[in-house]
Amino acid sequence: MAHGRRKPILFLVAVLVSITAGAFLVMPPHDEGVDGSKNPTQKTTSDMGESTGSSGSSDVSGRIVSIDFDKPGYNAGDTINVELKFENTGVVPITQEEVIIRAYCERLDSTLGRLALRTMTEDQRTSTTRRTYSVNVNPGEIGTLAASFRTEREIEGVSLAGDYEVTVILKGNGITLEVRKLELRLN
Repeated sequence: MAHGRRKPILFLVAVLVSITAGAFLVMPPHDEGVDGSKNPTQKTTSDMGESTGSSGSSDVSGRIVSIDFDKPGYNAGDTINVELKFENTGVVPITQEEVIIRAYCERLDSTLGRLALRTMTEDQRTSTTRRTYSVNVNPGEIGTLAASFRTEREIEGVSLAGDYEVTVILKGNGITLEVRKLELRLN
């Protein structure tokens, strides 16, 4: 496939992680998550090559309490409203938060989209977005980071309906607190 065709697909993945007003991308719920709430399939992991809040002698630690969505499922083109709640389990206040989102396009429903994905490397199918927040969360307290964004329905005639894996990395005061992998299905 011509190099010019890759640009729309890369843009497609970038659109899925587009963030407005300092928000972050998360997945639509379809199953119960690891915390028992109605959330997408989530995996907690620390294999992302990042330092975690539980390593070393750091006084900063925390965990994601929940990721809550405004409705149970989404179509390409929908607006998604979401809240990420996290707990400060350390002994010092968390004053600077960073959310890193890595979206990987696993499969598109359209034939044209599937053909384009076959020519792309893993790096070309992945888009990373970083957002920073300044929410003061004292030890033992819960902080909330809210997001609202609109997904695109299609790009240059290619439907964005398909399957995506999104990795959400939450950092507090520069320390990785938790990593969650979420499955995203856009209809």
